[in-house]
Amino acid sequence: MLLKDGLLSLLCVVGLGCLLWLLFGWMIRPTPPREVSVILVGTGMGTDLEEKLRYFAWLRCAGLFRGSVVILDGGLNGAGRELALQLALRWPWITCCPAQMLEEWVMTQNQ
Repeated sequence: MLLKDGLLSLLCVVGLGCLLWLLFGWMIRPTPPREVSVILVGTGMGTDLEEKLRYFAWLRCAGLFRGSVVILDGGLNGAGRELALQLALRWPWITCCPAQMLEEWVMTQNQ
């Protein structure tokens, strides 16, 4: 009987802790009034692009990021450009942009 009461008390404390944690997370969750665009500069083979984009994919799944990501070609080689295009095809919220076209892309997003 004593073990059963102790286990039940422990479960109640853990459940209350989880509930408070969720409420706290909900209260401090950032909610931008409009979509935000993030610019990632890709260089060389773009080896770190996929890792960074997975972070943004996780944030999108959690509802913490609603914007888009632009992969800016800051010196990608052929393999890097191919990787960037494959990532843009995998996730529809990603676009690729050459460096000389960035200003034009920004102007079209503000309209």
